[in-house]
Amino acid sequence: MESADVIIVGAGLTGLTLARNLTQKGKHFIILEARDRIGGRIHSVDTAGGAVVEMGATWFFPHFKNLFKLLKEIKVELTDQYLKGYTLYESDRNTPARKVYSSGDDDMFRIKGGTSQIVETLYNNLDKSRVLLGQKVSEIRSTAEGMEVVSNGQVFRSSRVVTTVPPQLLAGSVSFSPALSQHVLAVLKNTHTWMGDSLKGAVAYKTPFWKEDGLSGALYSNVGPFVQLYDQCGSEGEGAALVGFMDDRIAHLPFEERRDKVIGQLVRVFGDQAGDFLEYADTVWSREQFTMDSPAVRLSRHKSNGHEVFQQAMMGGRLVIGGTETSPRAGGYMEGAVNSADNIMKMLID
Repeated sequence: MESADVIIVGAGLTGLTLARNLTQKGKHFIILEARDRIGGRIHSVDTAGGAVVEMGATWFFPHFKNLFKLLKEIKVELTDQYLKGYTLYESDRNTPARKVYSSGDDDMFRIKGGTSQIVETLYNNLDKSRVLLGQKVSEIRSTAEGMEVVSNGQVFRSSRVVTTVPPQLLAGSVSFSPALSQHVLAVLKNTHTWMGDSLKGAVAYKTPFWKEDGLSGALYSNVGPFVQLYDQCGSEGEGAALVGFMDDRIAHLPFEERRDKVIGQLVRVFGDQAGDFLEYADTVWSREQFTMDSPAVRLSRHKSNGHEVFQQAMMGGRLVIGGTETSPRAGGYMEGAVNSADNIMKMLID
């Protein structure tokens, strides 16, 4: 039976940041992660041609003060989101997209080398033997001796337990003993999961042909499938790709149909060169079993994010429900994930 001072459920940005904070305070942790990878909703993918594309969290904005502090400390750099040139606005299928010029001076940044650089750097500076992948937590219980977490039939023991998985998923996938109050459960079930209803797609190319035409690669469309699209070429010129959010009404279609509709739109908007692609990839986040419970109730964005329920420990101070959705500031974003880790640390120390 493995034990630690704190068991953390989830190896996303909150969980890994908290593990770093605990290590700095000389506390022992175990992270139990259900996926076969770290990162959670941070998910950078290598594509044909060399571009690293973001199927999950992507952007940094200047008001993300705590995330910026973390990036500085772990020496992960920012790079500009390329927006120089004409951005396209598509109102309908039969009208050419409207062009609006931008000088490229914007407060929108990406993580150099891919957003996964953040979680990989955090992970590489931890005791990796304490980060266990493929661990699906099914039960959390408070006993006279402390806390117990059941994962894949194995029992882990600790003084405290911190969950960092989306609250809605937590409510539908983990049982608690003693049971959480009906009020707490209701809040969990009615907390919006950021990215949970998103569909992201990426198309890789040999060259960023749109730049040759004076385009930024950005597209805003009322038609779809892409409703927002951006250039995601490597900051050092490695690879070319267009990546964005798609209308989730096509999520039910087979992969090949989604791909064909996307390429059709890009050819319509950018011209025939858009049809000569290297690779298409997408992620339907509602189908990610370790992000969304199934079936999950669709909620309005940011609903119950930062709810007062999440601001206090439960089970006599032994259980903390964390993660980006629980942060009162920037809930749902990477900044919210770092805020949550910092807030949790205060609760654990106090």
